[in-house]
Amino acid sequence: MFGRGSSPCPVQPGDRYAKVGDQFGKVWEVTRVWMTVDDLLHARLRSVDKQGETRIISVSALTDRLFFTPVAAVATEF
Repeated sequence: MFGRGSSPCPVQPGDRYAKVGDQFGKVWEVTRVWMTVDDLLHARLRSVDKQGETRIISVSALTDRLFFTPVAAVATEF
């Protein structure tokens, strides 16, 4: 899906992450993943706090535990 002979992407829309060392504990949700022209995977993130903030980051940085940690999604249905 993401390039010639590559392995499946480790990040999917809906996955959530927190930046290591963020004093505010902001949670980011992946909304889109794509391959750039130089064959690097990137992800668009949106803040789940409904402030409308977005970021674009490489998937390699997003999956590096020195920079981001996965956050379990919280069920919102009752």
